[in-house]
Amino acid sequence: MAQTVEAGMIKKISIIGTESSGKTGLAAKLAEHYKTIYVPDYSRTYIQMLERKYNHSDVLKIAEGIIEQEDKMAHLAHRILITDNDLVNIKIWLRYYKWPVPDWLEKDIITRLPDLYLLCEPDIPWVGDEQRQNAHDRMELFHQFREELAAINANFKSITGFGVERLEMAVSTVDELLMY
Repeated sequence: MAQTVEAGMIKKISIIGTESSGKTGLAAKLAEHYKTIYVPDYSRTYIQMLERKYNHSDVLKIAEGIIEQEDKMAHLAHRILITDNDLVNIKIWLRYYKWPVPDWLEKDIITRLPDLYLLCEPDIPWVGDEQRQNAHDRMELFHQFREELAAINANFKSITGFGVERLEMAVSTVDELLMY
């Protein structure tokens, strides 16, 4: 059985980016490639359960759910834990709606910093669904992600391309991490 992320025995990789940038597909393919698990995007599950528009409190509950899911699933990971969402996503989301970012979230972003962020560029076609809302500001949001990752000195790589090309770029980046 793999050790927990906290014990430092496995590497945590967070896949982040704007809506419809291929995060979930990439997370699943990487988990399959590395024969490990990935933590699904908790925000989609949470919002789907709501019978109303989400609010500030909901977004904070989603952050708590991300933390809980990562901690719960870490012991199931083999070598790496892949997450299909991250607290940086939550911070960008809060700022987008001009909602306050609580101090505990700022702290947890740093204390739970992944070993690697794969920042998916929005260079693939937009695919809408009932939860996606930002078809026209993906590049602006992408730049906010990049700026935030740089501000916290995170180890990150932008992932581009379509299909196999995108996966190969991600695998190459993860392989570099695993060599150290």
